Order: sequence, then C-alpha cells, then structure tokens
Amino acid sequence: MRGCTLSSAIVAAILVFWAQGAAAYSPSTTAALTPGTDVVAQPQPAPAPDAEPVAPTGDVLAPVPHERLTVEKVANWRGFLFYPSTPAAGTFRFGLGANYDAVDPAVVYGVAFRFPQLTLDAIGWLGNGWSLKGHLNTMIVLNELLFGVGYSCNAGPFSLELDASVGVYLGSVGAIVGSSGVAGFNALFVAPEYRPELTLGYDFGKIAVSLRGSLLLMGPSRARVGDTWGGFDNEHLFAGHSEMLYVENTTKRSSVWYFGAGAMTTRAYYALWVLFPDSPALYTYPRLVVGYEY
Repeated sequence: MRGCTLSSAIVAAILVFWAQGAAAYSPSTTAALTPGTDVVAQPQPAPAPDAEPVAPTGDVLAPVPHERLTVEKVANWRGFLFYPSTPAAGTFRFGLGANYDAVDPAVVYGVAFRFPQLTLDAIGWLGNGWSLKGHLNTMIVLNELLFGVGYSCNAGPFSLELDASVGVYLGSVGAIVGSSGVAGFNALFVAPEYRPELTLGYDFGKIAVSLRGSLLLMGPSRARVGDTWGGFDNEHLFAGHSEMLYVENTTKRSSVWYFGAGAMTTRAYYALWVLFPDSPALYTYPRLVVGYEY
C-alpha cells in the first residue's frame, strides 16, 4: 500500500512539472490554459498601422511629378545656354534654334523677305563657374562659327557672366552652290571674328530672364569675286554691337525652351555683305530668336 502511495505521488509530481514546463515554453500568440483556473488567455492584437504613410520632406533627387522645375534647380543641375549658371564640372548642354533679322525692305531694295538662320549652341562646364562654348549660325550665304570661354557667378536671384569668343565669319555665294555661282555670280567673304559678351540674369522662379550685350569685332577681311582676291577699302575692326533679351522657360525635366528679341547695330557688310561689301555705314535692325535646349 505504501508502495502504491509513493508511486502515485511520484507520478503526480512528474505531471505537475510537465504541465509547468509546457506553459513556460508555449508561444505567446497561442491560447494557453492557466493551471487552477478556467480562464483562457487570448493573444493581444497587433497595433494598427498608420492610415497614411508620411511623405519624405526636404530636397529629393527626382523631380516632383507634374510640376515644372525651378530655375535654381536647373541652373545647378544642367545649366542654361543664356542664363549664367554654375553646375558641376562635366555638365553639358546642347541647343537648337533659329533667329530672324527683320531687315527693312527699304534698306535692301527688291528683297522683300530674309530667310531665318539656323543656330546650334553647345556649352560644357568646367566647374567653379568656368565653361567652354561653341556657336554656329548659318543660312548658307552667311555663316558664323565661334568658340569661347566664360565665367559665371551669382548672388541670390541675380547672376552675371563674362565670356569671350573667337571664330570666323564666312559669306559665300556660288562657292557652295556651285562653281558657276548663282546666276553667274561667284563670291566669297572671309574674316576672323572676336566677340566679348556680358550677360546679366534674373531668376523669376520657373522663368530665367537674361540681358546680353555683345561687341562685334571683325578683321582683317578678305573677299573673292570670281578669281580675284582683295580687301575692303572702308574696313573697320568695330563691326557693331547687339543687345538681346532672352527668356528661358523650364519644363518638368531638364530641357528648356526659349525665345528672345533684341536689336542689332552693325555695319552693312556684316549682315548684307553681298549687297554692300564696302559700305562703312551702321544701321539698326531687330532680331528675333526661338529654340530648344536639350
């Protein structure tokens, strides 16, 4: 009898020990039976997540969808062709456009329409405000190719750029069209060109406005008519000046479209070298420009 009692006590102790161990190692997310009670412990529900995630604040690299970029962001990221900009070294910008010189028909008797010129511009930044530039405008009979260097700085919404370019002015009739020329006329005009420029820009938020003044210097000039070469009797180093106002509009990406207008005051042989190759007179005419920057 004593043996049964002792065995029963040992079995009961083992059952109690096993029950306590199972309760200690059971997962918290499963229901557990508390010894000595009839209460079943229920798992606690997880806290509910926020209804709406909080959007990141501050400047981000990607542009805001459906919103035009600011002038400041474009100027520091890709730069502008005309508005003085200071992006990082290695940045490059290319532009394609056209300009039209509205020459008074009274000045050029018998010429009622002047064809626009195609313009190509490229600029690459070297860092610390320095840049290299290239410019081409052409309408076959009149061509200008320039290369230069510029320096830009800014203070608040204002920016300033000083640059200088050198290149060649090439006028051609017949030399490009054919050896016999146009209606038997064959002429070529070549002159080195020098162009210092000063640009003042202002940031209007999403529009950049730039006022650019240019000094046009040319010489010595050489001209050929048929097989005869010669120079101009009334040639001047000072060929004129121009004042242009450019308006550059940002987009949702880094591209920019622009338009502008201004005044050109030049010697007759700068704009109309075929008709007035030897005239030293200066006259003023408006210039209109439009284009797109990639």
